[in-house]
Amino acid sequence: LSGSVTTYFSKPESSEEGQGTRRLGFNLSGPLSDKLTFRLYGNVAKTDADSPSINESAGTTAAGREGSRNKDVNGLLSWQLTRDQQLDFELGYSRQGNIYTGEYLNSANSLMNELAQEGAEVRRTYRQTASITHKGRWDGLGSSRVIFQYENTRNSNCVKGMAGGPEGQCTSPLQFSEAEQKSYFLNGELYTPFKLAGLNQVLTTGLEYRHEQLNDPSAIQQSAPTGVTSSTDSSSSSSTFAAYVEDNIEVTRALTVTPGLRFDHNSQFGNNLNPSLNANYELNSEFTLKGGIARVFKAPNLYQSNPGYWYTTRGNGCPSGVTGPCYIQGNADLEAETSVNKEIGVAWNNHRGWDASLTYFRNDYKNKIVADMYSQTVTDNSSYRYFKWYNAGKALIHGLEGSFNIPLLGESGSRLKLINNLTWMFQNKSKETGQPLSIIPKYTLNSTLDWRATDKLSAQLTATLYGRQKPRTLNMKGLTVSGDAARELGTYALFGINGTYQFSKNYRLGLGISNLLDKQVKRASSQSSSATSTTSGAGALTYNEPGRAYYATFTASF
Repeated sequence: LSGSVTTYFSKPESSEEGQGTRRLGFNLSGPLSDKLTFRLYGNVAKTDADSPSINESAGTTAAGREGSRNKDVNGLLSWQLTRDQQLDFELGYSRQGNIYTGEYLNSANSLMNELAQEGAEVRRTYRQTASITHKGRWDGLGSSRVIFQYENTRNSNCVKGMAGGPEGQCTSPLQFSEAEQKSYFLNGELYTPFKLAGLNQVLTTGLEYRHEQLNDPSAIQQSAPTGVTSSTDSSSSSSTFAAYVEDNIEVTRALTVTPGLRFDHNSQFGNNLNPSLNANYELNSEFTLKGGIARVFKAPNLYQSNPGYWYTTRGNGCPSGVTGPCYIQGNADLEAETSVNKEIGVAWNNHRGWDASLTYFRNDYKNKIVADMYSQTVTDNSSYRYFKWYNAGKALIHGLEGSFNIPLLGESGSRLKLINNLTWMFQNKSKETGQPLSIIPKYTLNSTLDWRATDKLSAQLTATLYGRQKPRTLNMKGLTVSGDAARELGTYALFGINGTYQFSKNYRLGLGISNLLDKQVKRASSQSSSATSTTSGAGALTYNEPGRAYYATFTASF
């Protein structure tokens, strides 16, 4: 029988970032009999929200970071039926609530201001999971794994006003609407080693079934426009069946080739056949070349494909020259997104602590699902304008990922080593509009100087460098952005330091400082519209980077 309890506490230097994070976790595991073992683990945590006024120094009332309250507990029971057969039973429960800090779409009503000052919860998520897993060995057939999993997720949100009223704001008195999603998942895989034509191979064959049900009364809270017949059913469902095969072939001692084929059938979006091919080639004892290509299928979610789901906006999101209201409806005629993902890379390891890798990746998307209104034909029905989720076309993400690790002291860097990894984005955009799919840094470099001073004492100095971040050049109305809305976020770096001391086998203490140099980024909104808390007009300044904070963690185990 063994177990541990871990506590964590962090304290921001700035009082506007709340009281920090408090977390308590536990882990208990061991035997119940010769054939039964168990594991029980969970945690409770709270992270305070930023002050509602945190960004006023930047000339805006845009909200800072929300806080959260988390609780979760999980249990696993393993039953060794025979030497070759095992059953695992697992149950889990979690609850997460946000701590509201002042986010709203237009101007704040008195209720929203009051909720922000109180740090109230306006959104809660409850998740329950249960699964049964069988693992077996079958002599010449190889080994297998079969899992059945059930998940129930309930999202409880405050009831919000519709377009033309307190849009996006909780209505008074405070009420909650609950959406429930049930997911059933069955997967079975068989791993069979064999030899064919003198080549060693491992064949993976699998079957998969997933069924999802969603019931969300708030999805139909906004009624359809006058003259349009729409479903009033708040529920929707989707099922997917898949069969796949993958063969790991050792062509030579240096070359391994892995072809694969996957067939998907979705109850709403039909059939998809997705092939893949991967290869790994050892050039010599130090260098390895690897590459792969795969086609990927992704079905629309249950909101995007539900004709009864409407989103409405009055003017703020309508195309240029359209006063609104504008309606966006779920679309049952959507096609699934597909992508062709490719990568090729090289890895080096001299087996003395030096190692490096560099990989080029490219993902080409087709039928990207979007709701941009400016790229659709405007239907003017005098009293409203009507749009749908639709398949916009092609998109591209490609770039480089790499690592470089350097031993400095000790055998293979056992006492001191420098660990580095880098991601460099070349493009991340829609080919149809030229707009970025998301606002992300041009590059991200992570470095860690890892020092093992003694067997009991270790320390780390960390650094993260973020490249320039550029916003969209077109707004939701299809107009070219300028002024505040075109603001870029320049390159910046964050540093941290931490240390750990192992008092004994059972007690460990860690201390650290995050954002050592107190580099802060403030979220913004349009300087000409200080009454709004949205990121409209913020450009790339869409988030807060928290300042310097101090933290401690302590673990006791047995």
